[in-house]
Amino acid sequence: MVDQWDDFRRFEEMMNRMFEEVWGRPRRPLLSSGEKGEMIPAGSRQPFVDVIETDKEVIATAEMPGLEKQDIKINVAEDRLEISAETKHEEKKEEKGYVYRERRSGSYYRAITLPSPVDPDNSKASYKNGILEIKMPKTEIKKKKPLKIE
Repeated sequence: MVDQWDDFRRFEEMMNRMFEEVWGRPRRPLLSSGEKGEMIPAGSRQPFVDVIETDKEVIATAEMPGLEKQDIKINVAEDRLEISAETKHEEKKEEKGYVYRERRSGSYYRAITLPSPVDPDNSKASYKNGILEIKMPKTEIKKKKPLKIE
């Protein structure tokens, strides 16, 4: 099977070579390969995810510490789950004689092909103590129907 990202990878490699020739230093990549070869935004962390399939639902549990639930975005399709988050934090302390300022930012991204078709409309998510849990009810797989040619 031809990887859908092969052309993009070749284009990015060509652009990196051109960038190095002009400015003498490599450019930061826009995308990088995930653990199964999928393309993810460069610099994004992939959260650890467990996927459990029961008779009635598919449950995904992701470790995403240090986030607020409003920072997390979830997209559920019949066969795919996407989890992303963007976080920015700034802390500033001023005391006599010094100023302390710390900034942190980061992002998470993970796309998973689900083991069974699910119902996105009735899926539910919860987030507590850095653990995101997504419960997705399974949909019935429609049986194949023979079609007669007229």
